[in-house]
Amino acid sequence: MSQQAIGTGTTQKRRIFGNLSLMLMLTVFGVYLLTMSGHTYSRDEETMLAVSQSLVERGSWAIPRNSTQVQVTGADGRYYSQYGPGQSLAAVPWAAAGLLASSFFPADQQGFVLRLILGSFNLLVAAATCAILAALGISLGYSRRASLVLGAALAFATYLWPHSRTFFSEPLVALCLLASFYLLVLSYPRVSIETEDIATTNPTPPRRNLLFFSGLLLAAAVATKVQYVVALPAFLLYLSWRISSQWSVASGQPRSNRAPDPKSLAPRSSPLAPAVWWLIGLGAGLAPLLLYNLYAFGSPFSTGYGTDLKGTFKTPLYEGAFGLLLSPGKGLLWYALPVALSLWGFSSFARKHQAESAFVAVLGVSLVIFFGLYGFWHGDGSWGPRYLIPFLPFALLPALPLIHSATQPVPDKPNSKFKIQNSKLITRLAVSTLLALGCFVNILGVLVNFDTYINVGYDDETRHWIPYASPIVGHLNLLGQRVSEKASTLRPPERTVVFRGGVSYSEGDKASGALLPRWTTGRAVLELWPNTSRGPISVTLRLNDHRPPQLPRATVTILVNDNPVTVDRAPVPDLPISADYSFSASGQPARVTIATDTWNPAKLGENERDEELGVRLESVTVREGGAVQPYSLADDLAAPPYYPQPRWYYNPATHFLADLWPVYMLEMGMGRKTMLALGLPIIALGLLCLGAGCLGFARRDQDLRVGRREIVTNQAGSIEV
Repeated sequence: MSQQAIGTGTTQKRRIFGNLSLMLMLTVFGVYLLTMSGHTYSRDEETMLAVSQSLVERGSWAIPRNSTQVQVTGADGRYYSQYGPGQSLAAVPWAAAGLLASSFFPADQQGFVLRLILGSFNLLVAAATCAILAALGISLGYSRRASLVLGAALAFATYLWPHSRTFFSEPLVALCLLASFYLLVLSYPRVSIETEDIATTNPTPPRRNLLFFSGLLLAAAVATKVQYVVALPAFLLYLSWRISSQWSVASGQPRSNRAPDPKSLAPRSSPLAPAVWWLIGLGAGLAPLLLYNLYAFGSPFSTGYGTDLKGTFKTPLYEGAFGLLLSPGKGLLWYALPVALSLWGFSSFARKHQAESAFVAVLGVSLVIFFGLYGFWHGDGSWGPRYLIPFLPFALLPALPLIHSATQPVPDKPNSKFKIQNSKLITRLAVSTLLALGCFVNILGVLVNFDTYINVGYDDETRHWIPYASPIVGHLNLLGQRVSEKASTLRPPERTVVFRGGVSYSEGDKASGALLPRWTTGRAVLELWPNTSRGPISVTLRLNDHRPPQLPRATVTILVNDNPVTVDRAPVPDLPISADYSFSASGQPARVTIATDTWNPAKLGENERDEELGVRLESVTVREGGAVQPYSLADDLAAPPYYPQPRWYYNPATHFLADLWPVYMLEMGMGRKTMLALGLPIIALGLLCLGAGCLGFARRDQDLRVGRREIVTNQAGSIEV
């Protein structure tokens, strides 16, 4: 083949490489956007959001006092976030856009609008991480197809997907660490020294700008979450390894026991210069963090976590390390099943990429030791081992040889074809099985709010260590229950009372799942599904008016099918604040509304319950044909967006079918106009990104068909572009 053709193929290869990373990012972001949650999950997220809001509204790192957030008192007596400033600063554009958009909506919906827009922040961060991982695979010499599969595995077969829906800082740390390492890899030319012969006596010097930004990105990871400074030894090891390799090549001899010839290095810059540039970038990134610490906490080396670490690292290492890696409830292996491919392919990866495999090993050991000793090693509430999210892309790298082998065509060698085919079949089956199972496991983390299982499931010890209590099993059961509940409330069986809305959480026995007693919130709606063959029914509601004595008694109005009815009110003996309200109803179903005036315990100083309450519903009794009939109770609540204010991340009253933003909007009764105003742009953008990514991959296949004609086939078969 002519040099011109080869040159054309090389140009084509570089162009396709750039497109592939972007197409993968768009595709992942599109899927993530369509499956986002639209809310936060923890006090940590609410605290970092408060800092972003403060920067937008007041230009200050200090935040208003709020007992539901994780705040510490700063050197100036004001309140600051316990967490690093990186996440809050990076999310300022999202907070500004959310605050602006929310101003166009009613006051009671503005908080949801802000969090819905903020929810796209980590989606973009995680999608970019997947794209960089694919680009890193290509830069290490693996096929584009294998690198794309690796990026897609990170996106959909690991717990990065559920965590992309949160505002936790770990996904941003993962992006910064991976981008820093990627730039470090790109800054050095690929040098192969396998024999005593020298590939080149005039190696290309490392690119200083890439080294500088690599150090800067590592500093950004530390500014986002200071604990990840423990990644520094892995970066220093890799940098030292590359400097050593460069020194060996520059001296005109391979890395061996022979000392380099000083004369061969005289006209060139020092091999230590790359380390200097990298450290300059690291220092330039850490300087703003030290200034922030000085401003907020009075010392450059003081953080929101304080300096007293007594009691912080109290977990036995064997317990924390096993918990992070293999425990049924929090083990990395179960929430990121493709990591098993890395264990299988690590030796093959290490033979070809010694420096990179050493980096992965040191980084993994550093993080497991540090967080394994951490008192809160499990990082609840979250899905999987949250603190190991920054290690996820690196943990998948050693899987590249297996994925590369599984995605390559079988060479046409008659003598070994059968053996090779069997080997590839096993590899492909293992790769596809683990990727499919990984997707299934993490879809459970997407569809079910992990706070739900933490609150209604087993205690921490049981949930972390006992297989049957693992959140993976628990979420599968919860999802089945939600589907069953929704199916039963769409057309409930006869003799069922369904709570449709206007009630708070149940105060009955949690162990038995009792749905009564519970407070109404001003306008409770119940549906009664009687046996129509028995004719009209007689209903008795026992209501408790347990409000402070200085308030007037509740005014209660009962409506049936939206029409007022005659009610017989009878006081309950020995219970002066309770009364039985009896009336007749008909219909299939009979829709009963309990309308009352409300009061707020927190505003009256009675207790901390900041909720508008009407009366407490103690029991529902139904008579058919004059005889009392047993009725079952079921929930189908259009719950408020949060309880108690402003706790957005978990509502014990919610029984949503899925933890997805359209379901939240629908269940909260936000109204058709609001749903369209918010939902249509999200769906349009998600489909646009997904379509652009798929179109880009389709065009890539067309380019490859042209490119293959320009590639010389070797003896083993065709070379993949």
